[in-house]
Amino acid sequence: MKLAIIVTLAILALCCSPASAEICQSFTGVIQSLFLGTPASFEAAVEPFNPDADMKAAATQLKTLVDLLPKNTKDSILKLTDKIAKSPLCA
Repeated sequence: MKLAIIVTLAILALCCSPASAEICQSFTGVIQSLFLGTPASFEAAVEPFNPDADMKAAATQLKTLVDLLPKNTKDSILKLTDKIAKSPLCA
């Protein structure tokens, strides 16, 4: 559970760097699919980025771990990611 949260926050930190003025909509779709979608929908959301075999395996493993989280935890993580993305620190 902690791994999924750490990974999510690390990804957000990268997206909120001064170099990124706005979060890519495709990235937002991947995160939504990671926390709310099925394994197949997550795989489909990641596919346009042409991940190699190791990346696909890692993404599948991450999705499996995230799916073990309780729904309220996943909802809270999504709220946190939205709050971080909209904060002045990410502007």
